[in-house]
Amino acid sequence: MGAFIARRFGLSLEAARNLQKSYFRTYGTTLRGLMTEHDIPPQDFLEYVHDIDFGVLSPDVRLKAVLENLSGRKFIYTNASRAYADKVVAKIGLDGIFEDIFDIESANYLPKPHEQSYHRMVEDMGLDPKKTVMVEDMAQNLAPASKMGMTTVWVPTGQKWTATGHRPEYIDHTAPDLTEWLESQL
Repeated sequence: MGAFIARRFGLSLEAARNLQKSYFRTYGTTLRGLMTEHDIPPQDFLEYVHDIDFGVLSPDVRLKAVLENLSGRKFIYTNASRAYADKVVAKIGLDGIFEDIFDIESANYLPKPHEQSYHRMVEDMGLDPKKTVMVEDMAQNLAPASKMGMTTVWVPTGQKWTATGHRPEYIDHTAPDLTEWLESQL
């Protein structure tokens, strides 16, 4: 992301990273900040930042088995693009597990944690929030889900920024190892 901003605006990488962090904090995603502040076409940014080496990912047989044994419908809700989510799902061997993907384009580029995005996702996917579990690696993204009545599960990654906005009142469960936690729910 920093490299995209540096190239686009002729900034040093350090200045670009500072701008990226500022947009992330202010708008929820760097993309939203670039769109709002600079009228950057979203596809330009998404294509650049999602052009990565997926070779570091490998199938997660254990996670797939757990997800296959969980009852209920399963969706992906992401601030990334559908194409990116599809690539990740394929690389980790979870094809066929998820009914649909609600991506940043589906959200009209209004990212989590904006409440309007959650309402649109619930409506588009035909979900009852009181019967929905939301699993998320960014703590602040669970606040709107909790407010809507969803059960929330935070998956801490160890990255300091993913704990931003952590409040116990909207996190029902913490799962440092998601697969292990899901197995305990079967």
